[in-house]
Amino acid sequence: MNVSVVNKLKAKAADLLLDRKLIIRISIVIFILLTALLLRVHENGKADISVEAADEVAIEQEIYVDIGGAIKNPGVYKATTSTRLYEVIEMAGGLRSDADTDSINQAAFVEDGQKIIIPIHYQEDQNADDDGEGPPEQTSQGITSTGKVNINTASKDELMTLTGIGEVMAERIIEYRTGSRFNSIEDIKSVKGIGDATYEKIKDNLTL
Repeated sequence: MNVSVVNKLKAKAADLLLDRKLIIRISIVIFILLTALLLRVHENGKADISVEAADEVAIEQEIYVDIGGAIKNPGVYKATTSTRLYEVIEMAGGLRSDADTDSINQAAFVEDGQKIIIPIHYQEDQNADDDGEGPPEQTSQGITSTGKVNINTASKDELMTLTGIGEVMAERIIEYRTGSRFNSIEDIKSVKGIGDATYEKIKDNLTL
């Protein structure tokens, strides 16, 4: 075999060796990149799981709500931040027949420390007393013929005729009943600033 042929074969073998080394290097780089990508995907997956777990813990946090009004068993009930109003109503034995369901959103979530008053649906035949007589005649918007103040309809001036109820307190009563009707005269204690002492002074002069 002549020298030129041998040299050509050696050169070709060297080129092949270089190509093989290049392929190996490229393969190593690709392997490293793929490994890094898989590790990153794995870490992101773990992070998503941690976030979901944290959200789940937040959703299931225990809270307490106080429900009253047209409900069978008024009281304080334990719930969670994912509890809806209809579920609290079920805990409390369900709605009474006179509940005004048009005024509440039973699909709403409840909040910790929330005071829920289920309003009463008043009809003309519900205004009669048990003895068949109608309600006391009102001589004005909110004061009856017996001198009692209707806390659901009385004006600010009429509310101020009550002992210990000034202008600010009368405005608070009106503000409160705008969002939630008084279902019993004792509900007036839910108004900020009216405690047991004030209630005892005015309870005999209140009506609905």
